[in-house]
Parts: sequence; C-alpha cells; structure tokens
Amino acid sequence: MKKVVLFLCSLLVVGMLAGCSSSDTTTESAETTQSTTEESTTEEGTEQTEGETADAENPFAGKTVKVGCSATFVPFESIEMAADGTKTYVGMNIDIVKAVVEKNGGTVEFQDMPFKSLIGAIQAGQIDFCSGGMAPTEERKESLDFSEIFFYPRNAIVYRSEDNYPDLASLEGKTIAYVFGTNYQQVAESVPNATTTGIQGSPACIEEVKSGRADACIVDGAGATEFLKQSDGLSMSLLDKTEDCFAIGFPKDSPYYETFNNTLKEMMENGELDEIIASHLNEQFILD
Repeated sequence: MKKVVLFLCSLLVVGMLAGCSSSDTTTESAETTQSTTEESTTEEGTEQTEGETADAENPFAGKTVKVGCSATFVPFESIEMAADGTKTYVGMNIDIVKAVVEKNGGTVEFQDMPFKSLIGAIQAGQIDFCSGGMAPTEERKESLDFSEIFFYPRNAIVYRSEDNYPDLASLEGKTIAYVFGTNYQQVAESVPNATTTGIQGSPACIEEVKSGRADACIVDGAGATEFLKQSDGLSMSLLDKTEDCFAIGFPKDSPYYETFNNTLKEMMENGELDEIIASHLNEQFILD
C-alpha cells in the first residue's frame, strides 16, 4: 500500500514539474515575441521620425513662400500677360528664385510692388523675402540679411538719338531721370549741376526721355538693351562695371535664409546660375 502511495506521489511531482516547465517556456516565448515586436515597431518609428525630421529641417518643403519683386525691371523681373488675362512672372531674377525654392521642395508666389516698398513689406511680414536687384548696402544691412551676391550689373545712359552722352561727365547740367529708391539715384546725383528726378520704374524713365522731359536717364544696361529694341529714336551708352550688385533680401532671422543661401552657392559653383543668367542676358553683361 505504501508503495502505491509513493508511486502516485512521484507521478504528481513529475506532472507539476512538467507543468512549470511548459508555463515558463510559454511565458519566455511570449516575452521574446513581444520584445521583438516592440523593437521592430521602435525601428520603424525611428525611421519615420528621421524622415519627418529631414523634411522639417528644410523650411521650404511643402511651403508656398511669398516673394516680393518690382516687375518693371526687364529683363530681370517683369510680367507677361496672356490673352485671357493670366499673369506670368518672367525674368532672370524670377528664374533664380524659383530654381532655389523648387530645389528645396517649395513653390513661389510672387507679389509685384514698387521697388521702394520692398523693404517695408519684408519688415511688415507681407512677404517672406524679395527677389534680386537689391544691392546689400550698409544701410540696408541694418534692416535685412542678404544672400550671396549673384550678379554685377552694368548701368547705362539712355538718351534721344540726336544727342550724345557717352559718359556721366557729359551729363553735367542736364536733367536726369532715375528709378526712385534704387542705386541709380546715387549715380544721377553724382553728376555736377544736374537736375535729377525720381520716377517709378524703368519704362517710365525711358518715357521721360522720349517725351523730352528729361535729357537722359540712368537705368540698368541689360534692361536698356531690351527697351531700345522696341523704341525708335533712342540710344544708349553702356557704363563700366561698378560695385553695384544683386542679392536677395531677407528679414532678420528668417527661417529661409540659410537654406536659400546654401542652395544659391551650390548653383554658383556647379554652373547652374551662369546658365540662367546666359539665357536672359548678352555676354557683355556676364562679368566675373
């Protein structure tokens, strides 16, 4: 009888041990599966977060930026009107800004305004930055941050063909028109005894000369070349290169500044910028 009891007890102990072993194995297996799942989820989450961070680090990605321009500045910034009234912004500066922004996954909405209004519009937050054509003078640097200089223009004197003004000295005592708010004002006012008048936009300056209200005007040479193709009775004298230059103006601490400037520098180094400039201007305006 005692042998039977001992045998039954032995069976009971063996069963209990087997049960414990199975339970431990099951638990261990479940924990391993859960751990693997968590690691997999964590890895996927990390990859997604890194992708999102990469997009978040580029301020242009998926954004439409508002860029101010003065669209009377042929061949740098102007508007072409389609028959249905649709406006298209065209020009060298327009193409450069679009190329930089689109390379960074953004789009551009251009806003036309007088050149003299651009800085105020930036400071008021009406635009995110302004397109080229603005020289980074010390006075302007107090209000704005500027990109790399990407172009050095050449100024020109435009006058009626019966006259002849080969240089600034020949304009002494004459009436000279210039585009209000630009560096052309300084050029015009540097002429001794000249009467100077500020006009809104280069086309209006040309009209001042054609009408006889001004003897000459100081405008951009590349723009003057285009205007003279469409205007009889006018001539121009191209002036030497000066320290005048083009850059992109940004508000202080702009989130777009660094990314834009880095991309612009890359385009300057790989030749893309020169290609854009050459597509709009004669070689005489592409100066090192």
